[in-house]
Amino acid sequence: MRRNLAMLFSLVIILSLLPTEPLDGIDNVDFFSDEGSFSDPPLISFDQDLGISIAGNTTISGFIVSASAPDTSTWQITRLSEDGASTNITNVIPMEIFPSLSNQDDGLSRWVWDFTIDPSSIPNCTCFVTVTVASNSLYSKISTIFFTGVSNVPALVLDNHVEITEQYSTYSEQIDISGWAYSQDGLPVRVYTMAINSENSANACSDFPSISSLDDLSGLDFDASSEYASFGYFTDYFDSSMLEDGWYSLWTFTSSFDNSSIIQSLCTVSKIDNSDPIAIIEGEISSVEGDGNLIFDAGSSYDYYWGKEDLNYVWTLIRMDASGDSLQETKEGREFSYFTVQDDVSGNFVLSLLVVDYQGNTDFTSIEFSIQNLDPVAKLIVSDNSLSDGDSYQLPDLAEWTLDASDSIDTTNDIDGLRCVWKINFKTIYEGCERKFSWPEGDSNNSLFLTLEVIDDDDDFSVITVELSRSDQTNELPIPIIVLLISILFFISSILYSRRSDDMQIPKWND
Repeated sequence: MRRNLAMLFSLVIILSLLPTEPLDGIDNVDFFSDEGSFSDPPLISFDQDLGISIAGNTTISGFIVSASAPDTSTWQITRLSEDGASTNITNVIPMEIFPSLSNQDDGLSRWVWDFTIDPSSIPNCTCFVTVTVASNSLYSKISTIFFTGVSNVPALVLDNHVEITEQYSTYSEQIDISGWAYSQDGLPVRVYTMAINSENSANACSDFPSISSLDDLSGLDFDASSEYASFGYFTDYFDSSMLEDGWYSLWTFTSSFDNSSIIQSLCTVSKIDNSDPIAIIEGEISSVEGDGNLIFDAGSSYDYYWGKEDLNYVWTLIRMDASGDSLQETKEGREFSYFTVQDDVSGNFVLSLLVVDYQGNTDFTSIEFSIQNLDPVAKLIVSDNSLSDGDSYQLPDLAEWTLDASDSIDTTNDIDGLRCVWKINFKTIYEGCERKFSWPEGDSNNSLFLTLEVIDDDDDFSVITVELSRSDQTNELPIPIIVLLISILFFISSILYSRRSDDMQIPKWND
């Protein structure tokens, strides 16, 4: 039950971080960022649809969204030939941009741009126009297809195609293929995709398969593939769940509907991550309040192939109690490869760890541990006299006496919260660690029992009971002393009477 509860909290945290909707109006955009943050590189979009036919001078326009003003912005036109070769029709041309009057609610700025294409110089062309924008050493690039004159060469633009070898796509369970396929005659474009394992990222996409037709693909050694025909926007996928983790060349080939000759060959360096990471927690399973914070380390967690770099850690701390388990703390992030538990609260705990890799594969583990509370040590002082449990003490002849338990001992985290409860003859009469005490009114006894209970915030306690006595408050002499005094007085009076008798003269009678 506790394990399931911890997993539920962990999954809720992970799901809250996942994007829910794609950005509207932003298609076919490559994003490059050292930090991997979606909002860091500039965003670019065309106002025109892909696959437009241009008959006369045509204005191509769009917008840029960025956190800062772009450093550079350029455009270039490239021709795609029937044999698949790409030729630059223009050089890289600087592009003028203008601030947009529309405000961004996300704090980013917006610019608009446009330029004109003259189709007279590029007749019968299947062409790409590519816009590149750089800002703060980060850049984005977007391409669109257009046709001039009469062209029987179809063209394809992939969402996930990245021309820079340092960038790559990552897949798990399935490889998604999406983009735009267009032909001027309106016929579908044949698309074939296959994945080939590579030793490393540097070798991926480095060797082009020796083929000239889609018919030749059946003889190649590949790990997974998919074939389909599309027109306009398309999306497809093929199963990659059986592929081992590693680097792959993801090749995409296109041909016309009525001809199997390969026109385009696109390759994307890709990662396959199908395996779950291994979650490991290391740390002490028992401690005592005040001994220092407990540190639990997940640094030994790993992904079998991809290591530790992209692991995300989700921690959940639950305190177990007889009245029910309670959530104490959650923590999530790549930087949290360890978890610290303060030593100021005792109890039994379950610390759970959900490790999530870059593709969302997960592994879960947990550890139970306890923090033991130390009982307080009661210290009792009555009228400046320190007493221990079981002591007897005669009170000085005063109207009231001081009771002091402020020297009682406990751990640092508990000492300020100690409660002192005083009892007379086992009946509670005071609370507070420093009190004044007077003999109970109407109590004629000359002794009583005083009990001190010192209680910490965990309801653990220490007890001292002593017997207190007082002198006789009536000042009446005891009977034996009275008898003794009477005897002494009688003895003294006897002596005095005897001396008096010796001094008396006996009268004599005359003859």
